Amino acid sequence: MTIDIFAAALRFAAAGCSVVPVASDGSKRPALDSWKRYQSEMPSEDNLRKWFETSQGVGLITGQISGNLEMLELEGRAVAAGLHTQARDMAQQIGLGDLWERINSGYCEITPSGGLHWLYRIEGQVPGNTKLARRPGDDDGVDVLVETRGEGGYVVVAPTGGACHPSGRGWQLISGSIETIPTLTQDERDSLHSLFKYFDQLPKASVVASEVTVKPTDGQLPGDDFGDKTTWDELLLPLGWSKVYTKGPTTAWRRPGKNDGISATTGFDGQDFFYVFSTSTQFESERAYSKFAVYTLVNHGGDFKAAAGALRDLGFGTSSPSLQLVDVSQMLEAPAPDFQAPEATEPTTSWHPKKLDWAAEDSEPEPCVLYRTDGKALLYAGKINAIFGESESGKTWVALEAVRQELVKGHTVFYVDFEDSGRGIRSRLKALGVQQQHFEQFHYANPDGPYDAEAQQALLPAIRDGRPTLLVMDGVNAAMNLLGLDLEKNKDATQFSQVVLRPLRLWGAAVLTIDHVTKSKDTRGNYAIGAQAKRADIDGVAISVDVETPFGRGSNGKLRLKVTKDRPGFVRGIALEASYIGTADLVSQGDKIEIGISGGTAASSPRDRLMQRVSEFMAEHGQEMSTNQIIQVVEGGSDQIKQALAGLENRGFLELRAQGNGRYFKHRKPFAVGMLQSFEGLLDE
Repeated sequence: MTIDIFAAALRFAAAGCSVVPVASDGSKRPALDSWKRYQSEMPSEDNLRKWFETSQGVGLITGQISGNLEMLELEGRAVAAGLHTQARDMAQQIGLGDLWERINSGYCEITPSGGLHWLYRIEGQVPGNTKLARRPGDDDGVDVLVETRGEGGYVVVAPTGGACHPSGRGWQLISGSIETIPTLTQDERDSLHSLFKYFDQLPKASVVASEVTVKPTDGQLPGDDFGDKTTWDELLLPLGWSKVYTKGPTTAWRRPGKNDGISATTGFDGQDFFYVFSTSTQFESERAYSKFAVYTLVNHGGDFKAAAGALRDLGFGTSSPSLQLVDVSQMLEAPAPDFQAPEATEPTTSWHPKKLDWAAEDSEPEPCVLYRTDGKALLYAGKINAIFGESESGKTWVALEAVRQELVKGHTVFYVDFEDSGRGIRSRLKALGVQQQHFEQFHYANPDGPYDAEAQQALLPAIRDGRPTLLVMDGVNAAMNLLGLDLEKNKDATQFSQVVLRPLRLWGAAVLTIDHVTKSKDTRGNYAIGAQAKRADIDGVAISVDVETPFGRGSNGKLRLKVTKDRPGFVRGIALEASYIGTADLVSQGDKIEIGISGGTAASSPRDRLMQRVSEFMAEHGQEMSTNQIIQVVEGGSDQIKQALAGLENRGFLELRAQGNGRYFKHRKPFAVGMLQSFEGLLDE
């Protein structure tokens, strides 16, 4: 009996997987006359003992029988082409970094051909085997790049030996373990699949059909003219789609209402088509759309004739009789004797194209408002910055700390308040230590009427003459409601930005808006309540505020600050993992309040921070606790907590007692972020 193979088979069975032996003839097939029964029936321990007396390989039946297990495979040819590193980089850029880390630290193995297997379970029904990415192969064939094994599928896994593969090489586990196979939600699984669908290179039928369609030669059709003159940004951004990743001519898009993953691409493989993966849009999935087709579906319900007529009315399309080549060389020699050229005048409209000054300064200014304790600033002058969080999350306190810092320097600050009152803001600034001589530079407005010509004539000249270094607008949602604008409409959000926000920065002030997020963290995206255009118009930094320790007068608090957008890029440069800015400590001493924003100095991963939270809880609790008890108390996913417990126990920070199927942990010594890097450095030595 091959002990390692038998032990692995028992461990997979204990983890709820349907296990079968693999033939030792290089075919990779199951070593059974019939293995279909084990798609619905778990093998007994006697079966396993009998099978693995001779078998050198472990096979798994995927799907419902194995706890909704699915295997995602990146073929060796795809790994050789670097798709795994491209997928990793893309995952980090589109908000799937944590998901990528989970599947890689959960269970990942390398195949004899150099491919990769990831195992995970799904909260929901597992579909059948699915090909996610392909490319044309030799001899009119098709090469599969990425595929899954789902309901009723079969996969060979580590530590299967070389006799089971034609190459003589075996399967090797490279990260995670059988016990840490993660569980994904249906949305997470779909996001993971969309990441790899991006790489599908097989020609789409709808693309080919469009390319071979014969079109009239007597001029340009309105739909074609529209496609030539319209960008995908102009077409998709107003519909609520957001750009999440661009490489070369290809852009990945995310549908409205989704906070992570990819839903479609444009420009893939040089083709000017909109190819949709998602089944949750008005577009048909797995189909390519031209710009004209998108316009027709959105604006005319798929009626191409009506769409062409509407575009023709808008001036799109030409016919040959109206286009004639004329020799203008004679006209350029001299004007006719009675011709008087009109005096040239400079157009005043902003739509007039002008030459850019090549020698002008190109560099973005670094942030210079709201300093951390290490002297690094977080807000940009002359740009729209934002801070957002839940109600009573402390975001206004952070904004007022920026106000305090500017006032004590002798700078002017404007505060346009839609949430509080002059009395409330004055009281908070006094608590922060702003003295009367500095308060003279503080200008406050509490609007309660329309932003009409009279209002603009009152506000904008005051900014021009006062030249504040900071201008706070407290309550974007309240301001939009006051002006009768719909928070959920991109058009209204863009109008608010163009009419209200953008003029505020004309004289160099750092504009800081304060906004609210939804209460539900599950539906919360990377910005505040309302249309995507609210976030799109921020050209500085957007900072989210989360409460670690609630603050109140007489009670100290701690806030966690994270950058969710940084167009110039300097703030991400001083943030851990380009995300975590630091913590804001609010210290209450009598009637005085002090705020200090401190940033970390060493990079940390979500895994490190979760391990520290688990360690701190176990130290405070002091008693032995089971895995399930810890999962119920410590914030984090169950799979991640299990991995954190395993990491702490393996490195001696927790004591483990195993009893039956139960695992019980007890604090041994404290763990803190940074220790893991030091520990692994010692191992390397």
